[in-house]
Amino acid sequence: MSAPTRQQLMSKLVKLLTKLARHGIRDTSDYAKVLIAEALQAERVLNAINQGFDLISSKYGRVEVKCRVLPTDGRIEERVDLKDSKVNGFDYLAIVVFFPDFSVKGSILVPYCKVWPIIDSRPYRRISYGEACQLEDIVDITELVSSAAHH
Repeated sequence: MSAPTRQQLMSKLVKLLTKLARHGIRDTSDYAKVLIAEALQAERVLNAINQGFDLISSKYGRVEVKCRVLPTDGRIEERVDLKDSKVNGFDYLAIVVFFPDFSVKGSILVPYCKVWPIIDSRPYRRISYGEACQLEDIVDITELVSSAAHH
């Protein structure tokens, strides 16, 4: 049997994207938002443009979700970035790092007051997952997010 053509692969992709859309997922970012919302029992803000946050949680308030998928070549690339428009825009930053197969490597919540001074001091406004894990008052939600991924 011959390998599928590019057109056949694209046709399969359209079918998968249609199925994912039923779950409110258009891309990796949406996938992370869905998982964090389920893990925190939070409400997704579907029109979050210029609001500075993606979810509302009764426990954590306004949550901005950022994610990273590790590259298949084995590099450890876990940085996320935040735009200037996010200043004072959220209470917690949720970071999710996925393995290349989209299983969850790790996920944390970081209070705004702990992460923003670091983000604000850097020209590219980035922080790595590993660095964020070292900050005070983080909440490790890896198990909750992993569990949500398996539903």
